[in-house]
Amino acid sequence: MTRMPRVICPSCGDTYAAHPTQGLGMVAVFDHKRESRALVLCPGSMVRVPLAGALAWQDILPDPEKQAERIVEQASLF
Repeated sequence: MTRMPRVICPSCGDTYAAHPTQGLGMVAVFDHKRESRALVLCPGSMVRVPLAGALAWQDILPDPEKQAERIVEQASLF
């Protein structure tokens, strides 16, 4: 059985499983708590971090619909 890759949480420094994201070479830290009985998640939960060993990283590409709206707004200004 394969395991999810492990990454270090940028907030608490512990190692947790990583979820894939839309960006190449980027992963999100699995939801976790600082204290086992607490109801509040660690601030580092679901933060995007680079995957160890990745040769390149890609940010999320912009939404094409939002880009079209910006172009229309800019055109209406002139």
